[in-house]
Order: sequence, then structure tokens, then C-alpha cells
Amino acid sequence: MISRQFFKSSLIYSLIGALPYTTGVILIPFFTARLTPEQFGINAIYFTLMYFVQLVSSAGLDTYIGVNYFQQKDDKRKLSEFIGTVLIVLITLGTAVFFIMLAGGNLLFRVIFRGDTALQFFPFGMITVFSAIFNGFFKTYSNLLVNQQRPERFFWLNISNFIITLAASLAILYSYPYTLSGPIIGRLVPAVVSCLASILMLTGEYGLKFSRKHLNGMLAFCGPMIIYGAMIWVVNYIDRYVIKYFMIDPTYVGIFDFAVKLSMGIALIHTGLVNTIQPKVFNIWKDKGLKESTSDVNRYYNAFTAITLLVLPLVTIAIPLLVPLVIRNHIYYQAFAFIGILCLGYATSPAFYLFLAPVFYFKKTKVLPKVFLYSAVIQLVMSSLLVWKFGLMGAVFSNFLIKPIQAFFLFYESRKFFTYHLNLWKLIYLPALVIISGLLLYSFSPDKTGLIPGCIQLLITFVLVYLSYRRELTQLVLTILKRTAV
Repeated sequence: MISRQFFKSSLIYSLIGALPYTTGVILIPFFTARLTPEQFGINAIYFTLMYFVQLVSSAGLDTYIGVNYFQQKDDKRKLSEFIGTVLIVLITLGTAVFFIMLAGGNLLFRVIFRGDTALQFFPFGMITVFSAIFNGFFKTYSNLLVNQQRPERFFWLNISNFIITLAASLAILYSYPYTLSGPIIGRLVPAVVSCLASILMLTGEYGLKFSRKHLNGMLAFCGPMIIYGAMIWVVNYIDRYVIKYFMIDPTYVGIFDFAVKLSMGIALIHTGLVNTIQPKVFNIWKDKGLKESTSDVNRYYNAFTAITLLVLPLVTIAIPLLVPLVIRNHIYYQAFAFIGILCLGYATSPAFYLFLAPVFYFKKTKVLPKVFLYSAVIQLVMSSLLVWKFGLMGAVFSNFLIKPIQAFFLFYESRKFFTYHLNLWKLIYLPALVIISGLLLYSFSPDKTGLIPGCIQLLITFVLVYLSYRRELTQLVLTILKRTAV
């Protein structure tokens, strides 16, 4: 049985770890009220730029520091030396990225957006670069805290970032309405504060020592991670640029981005679950010296799958009921027709994270560029063809289809060095059945709000999950009753 502590930790990391990202969703009603639809779409493009620069400037060190912590944690001196080296390399990379973008950012914008005066590198593009570099430090320290299983400090660091982001964004937005100052400068302020706090806490605890002996290991791990980061950015965000290219008006980018952000509530739940599961899985592999999956490991990911499948229709039902309460501009209601299909893509995420875990633990990140190169090429071609032919609905299906494609490529590569013993019904066939039934419901239902097909999907999914997990559920209920009786 999975312990009660697992669910407690999962809740902490799901709710608190997601806060820096959920601020974007929380701010949507204010942005839709105080920005034009065109500005809302332009802001989405600047946000994707921030994520790309953050990936490049942190160069995979945010992941490396958490993974390598397990190899260094038993020796305080080695751990301090390792973390100090990571911090110095982050500072060096951030400085290099800043000067590169300062010199070439303006030309890059003119080429990508074909001289569109609504999208300028100065000042908002440059401000976005600063935010990205500073966020890299914050994310690196947050990942270290997760792997150290220090929820208290993780809580306060992330909750502070959340509060500052909301306060700064709203204050600037209402002071300068119908400009991009609110969302863009509002991201810079918390990035600076969280970066400084992370550096102070890291140097205060571990010092700032540098050792060249760690550089070869960093290069071997992080070199492929940079390519991996760029490819995963293409997979996740290139569709915004494809929409802008074919449909011209940034308003369409805003509508699609709005739909994706609403469905991202599922991804945020996944972040918390993965942050809880992964350290436990890594410890199992380390303690037992395993290079294969076990029933203990599978149990975590099977529970992950069951939670995911039940959440999908709940999100689809909740969105058209709740969004009109806070957003008055009806142009954004077009997104309701896309939510159900976007959510279905997340049904394969538990399998994706299972296949990704051994890649990180065994430091086989050289396979990631290959996996995501294939995925990125497919996404670029697929999204271009589908958007050109079907408009926004084409982007929706491209976003949905790429998720199982990524999981398949990752499984194909990771099985070369890791042996899987899986419950195929719970991890593969059950999600596939839910996806097929959902696609039929959302594609052919006349209700474009997603409410009726979402309710039917919830009923079907509940029955399937209950039949598949009835033994585990019975054991869980009996355990709770015994503890209550005591």
C-alpha cells in the first residue's frame, strides 16, 4: 500500500510547487479585462520566449542538481563543492545569454515576426530575457529542495514568489491598463526577488566553492539537456508561432493559449505527483541497485494513472461552468470547444514520466535529444499542416497527438538500458480506452461547451477505473476504517 505520507507530500508539492505557474491562470481574468485580445495573444508569445531563454540559460542544471544530489548527499564537503560549482556555472551561463540576446535579439524578432510592429524586442523582449535568466536560479533551487525533501522551505520560497507575482502584476496592470507592462514587468519583479533569495540561501548553506572536476559530468549531462530543452520547447510552444504565421492575428494565438492554460491544471497536478514519486523511486533503485521496474515502483505510476484519468473529465466539466463567472469577454469562450481534446492528451503522461525517470536517474540524457528531435520535427510538420488546413482546431489536435508520440519514443529509447515489467492494462490499455471514448464524444457531440460529453466521459471513466482498481480501493478503505477505529 502507498502510505498516507505519500498523499500528504503529493498534496504539498502539487499545490505549492505549482504556484509559480498557476499565477498565469489566476491572472487570466484580469488580463482579459485590462488587455485587448490582441495584446493577450502577444503576451502569450513573450511568455514562450521567456521559457525558451530559461531553458538555455539554466542548461539542464535545474534537473542535474536534483539528480546528482543523491550521489553527493552523504558527504557534506563534496555536496557543498558540487552545489557551489553549479551556482557559478549558472551565473556564467546567464551572463553569456544576456549579452547574446542584447546583441542579436532585435534582428531575431524582425526575422521571426516578419517586421510586425506589434512585436518588438525592446523593451519587452529584453525584460523577458532578464526574467528568464533569474527564474533559472529559482527553479534550480526549488528542484534541489524537492529532492532533499524539505517541504517547509520549499513552501515558503514558492508561496512568496506567488504573492509577489500577483501583487506586482496587478499593481502595474491597473496603473497602466491596455499595455503589456503589467504582465511582463510583473514577471520580472518576482523573478529578481526569488533569484536573490535562492542565491543567498544556497551560498549561506553551501558556500561558493568551485571545482573543475564536476565540469565533465555537467557537460555530459547538460549538453544533451540543452538540445533536449530546445526540442521540448518546440513540442510545447511552436504551435503559437505557427498560428501567428498562418492566421496572422495574435488574437487567435490568445484564444488557443487560453485553452491550453485552462487544461494545464492537469499538468500542475502532475508536477506535484512527479515531485513526490520521483525521489521515492530513485531511492528504491539506489537502495536495491536495480535496473528494472518493480511492483513497488509500478504501484506509484498506476496510482498516478488512475488519478489522471478521473481528473480529465472533471476539468472539462468545470471550465465552462466556472470561466463565465470571472471572464466577460465572449471571444474567449471559443476555447471551450477545445478543452476536452486538449485534456485527453494528458492521459498518457503517467507512462511518459515512468519512461523518463530511468533516463534521469541513470544519467542517460544523451537519448533525450533523439527522442525530442523526432517529436519536434513531427510537431512542427503536423501543426503546420493541421493549422493551415483546419485553423485552431488543427492546433488542438496537434497538441493532443504529440503527447502519446513522445511517450512512445521515450519508451523505445529507455528500454535499451532499463527493463520494464509493466501492468499493461493499467498503464497503457486503460488510458487508450479512455482516449478513444473521449475523442468520439467530443468530436461528434453537438454540445461545443464540453459539458454533456464531459459528464458522459466522467461516468465511463469512473466505471473503468473502479473495475480496474477495485482491489486497491478496497484495501485503502479497510486501512482507513482500521485507523479510524483505533
